[in-house]
Amino acid sequence: MSGGLKSQRLILHGRPRFSIDGADEVRLNEDLIRLEVRADEETPACLEAVFKNWGQSRAGNEPNYLYFDNEILELGRSLSVFGGEGDNEATLFSGQITAIEGIYPESRAPEIRVCAEDRLQWLRMTQRSRLFEDASDRDIAQRLADDAGLRADSEAEGPQHVELLQVNQSELDLLRERARAVDGRIADEEGVLLFRPRRDEPAEPVLLTRQNELLNVTVCADLAHQRSEVRVHGWSVAEKAAIHESAGVDAARVEADNNGRLGVEILDEIQSGLSEELHLEAPATAEEALKLAETRLKRRARRFITARGVTAGTPGLSVGDRVDLVDLGDLFAGIYYLTAVRHSFDMRDGLRTWFVGERNDLGGRS
Repeated sequence: MSGGLKSQRLILHGRPRFSIDGADEVRLNEDLIRLEVRADEETPACLEAVFKNWGQSRAGNEPNYLYFDNEILELGRSLSVFGGEGDNEATLFSGQITAIEGIYPESRAPEIRVCAEDRLQWLRMTQRSRLFEDASDRDIAQRLADDAGLRADSEAEGPQHVELLQVNQSELDLLRERARAVDGRIADEEGVLLFRPRRDEPAEPVLLTRQNELLNVTVCADLAHQRSEVRVHGWSVAEKAAIHESAGVDAARVEADNNGRLGVEILDEIQSGLSEELHLEAPATAEEALKLAETRLKRRARRFITARGVTAGTPGLSVGDRVDLVDLGDLFAGIYYLTAVRHSFDMRDGLRTWFVGERNDLGGRS
């Protein structure tokens, strides 16, 4: 999915536009009944679309099934969907068709449901056991991309592993594991495997307001998953010494976009000394242990405040973008990082965009 809004026209009308193998398919645009595109930080982006499947494919023809001839919809074909109009058009989805389903309702014409996923699906279907030697997490991501026939944009930094085992594990599960370990995110972007630092997005946040495109939003601040400190323990075989590393409030503060109070700080004021102890991760070096501690602390800290909202169709929003929710009061107004985005279309509401965002600090905006 492609982020970045191209204009200030945020409330959108019109139907999504489809292309198959790079060619526009106007029939699909016209026959679309409903559409849903979902994406999050760790799983392949997926699409489900339902089309009318009965009528005349050409003038003068007898009515028949429209999409059972494999001329347009066929398993394995590349499918892209675009939303918005004019300079506000953005890619909602790009992937391959993986399932086709016939629907035969009692009281209306036959329909066809198409499901598609992006290219991360092939990593999920490949399972291996192997050993990576003297490789960083970036090297491992590059290797996985090469094996899957993808190009790689691998920028997430991590420690150098003397040995790292992949045991009866899918390529996607291994990639998720390494992304979590180095605080990275993964995505497929037009056949390029992204393995990037989670917070390296340079784009300005997208302004959303309840006065126009933001239809509804709920925001919750919750201390349940917060900890004052994360400690990681291990053993260095090379140095024959125990490893003890930790991360606390300073690790979380670098991501405080709103100059508010961190959940970690608030928790420590209420009940100090609540730490998470990690003994099973088996870091081989102090560098690896410190990275694990910082990453785990940041992941916990980000979950302090969660926003779930719906807009009147914002096709440029994608996972990894930031949104600025402005008129929610001093406590909750501010910048949120998007961890999940869903675009939907139906005949009643048109295009809608659903999002989940998170931040680690409360207040800070006056």
